[in-house]
Amino acid sequence: MKLKHILLFTIFCSLYCCKEKSTGFKITLNSKIKLDTIYISELMTVKPIAKIYKNNEIKNVSLDQPTVASIHTKKNDKIYLTILEQNKDLNISVLKDSTLTTNDRSDSLVNYLWKSNLKFIQENSSFIFAPQNTDSIPVFFEKFRIKRENEINKFKDQFSSETLEILHFQNNARIYAFLFWFGRVSKGLEPSDSFFDFINKIPKANKTLKSLPFIYLYKYEVEYLRENKSLESITYFLQFIEKKTNSKDLADYLKANYIKSLIEMPSYWEKQEKLFNTEVLTEVLKSEKNNIYHSIIEKPSSSFYASQNGQKAYLFSAEDKFGNDFNLKKFLGKVIFIDVWATWCGPCIKHRPKVLEFAEKFDNRDDVEILFVSVDSSKDKWLSFLEKEKKELGTNLFIENGMRTEFGNKYNTKSIPSYILIGKDGKIINSNINEPSLTIEKEIEKALLIK
Repeated sequence: MKLKHILLFTIFCSLYCCKEKSTGFKITLNSKIKLDTIYISELMTVKPIAKIYKNNEIKNVSLDQPTVASIHTKKNDKIYLTILEQNKDLNISVLKDSTLTTNDRSDSLVNYLWKSNLKFIQENSSFIFAPQNTDSIPVFFEKFRIKRENEINKFKDQFSSETLEILHFQNNARIYAFLFWFGRVSKGLEPSDSFFDFINKIPKANKTLKSLPFIYLYKYEVEYLRENKSLESITYFLQFIEKKTNSKDLADYLKANYIKSLIEMPSYWEKQEKLFNTEVLTEVLKSEKNNIYHSIIEKPSSSFYASQNGQKAYLFSAEDKFGNDFNLKKFLGKVIFIDVWATWCGPCIKHRPKVLEFAEKFDNRDDVEILFVSVDSSKDKWLSFLEKEKKELGTNLFIENGMRTEFGNKYNTKSIPSYILIGKDGKIINSNINEPSLTIEKEIEKALLIK
């Protein structure tokens, strides 16, 4: 009897050990240059997976399920995507030009899918954005999708079924994500338009969607509005997500990302943005308190509350072009207009002359300040840009990678340009300004009249 128990225990242990071994992988680093920390984070949630500091360092990392992750530097100026799965060791190389790579075929393909999307759009922009070609765009992109699918299939025997599924999903999702943006945002087409019939090609949601979930949210919006003509509440759409998604895990994941997206990318949700405010968010947070992915919602929700009109403005720190420290507290008691921008942001540069007009108009007033807050990653690029301006107006400030700092969180700055108006009482008057205009100029003048 004892021998039988020993044998059973031995079998159990061996099975358990095998299971433990299959839930992780090793990370190694080989760098041709002196480098800072390399980070590995989940692609969508940006959840940290690992950090690696030293050349030839080896790390053992646990993994629940296959996922797409980004290998990146602290500033995110170098990024390389990777597909992580059990027992697939990750060998990272840093080349002499600081390029990150893994020399893995599946990683090479997932980066190809990522970068070729933008390249294809740029190379064919004159055709894609021609007004008369709207109906032919889905067909045009379908040919591109099939071309990339064939490229993946050349190497399918080299991949596990999980990796192959992720690659095909990445191919499809990146194509459909652009088509949704093109139809919903760029062209403002109605959900009933035949342009959106490509949604019929999108399969039912499965775990692979976690690498790019938004195509399902956009698909559900089109389906909801085709069925109901209009959306009356955010709660109704959350219920629709649950109805359309068989798995609670996936439904929770989609709902959490939907709420996060409503906060951080309201321009993508024109038909729903008007229904969303602090009261609705409070109600939603209460209803989603048992959401498995509630952590995805917490940080953007805090930012949303902090950035709303009537809230005390966050007293951020920055530096001026001479390297001096600055704190917003210095200008309390004045009307403050903030232009959040970066040298790489086309719309920011386009609107800058108008903000400079504001700065010139109010230049002689002691009770108003126009602040230009750069959120560039490079201070040198910012300074170089300022040198080219003929006239110095307003106050130029710099917060390195500002959208990813407390400044970005407190003002819910997830995209730029972003414009914020603060009153003499230090409270936010308007944090949702799309662009500088005569209306905003009048808001500034109105705020100046308040004692």
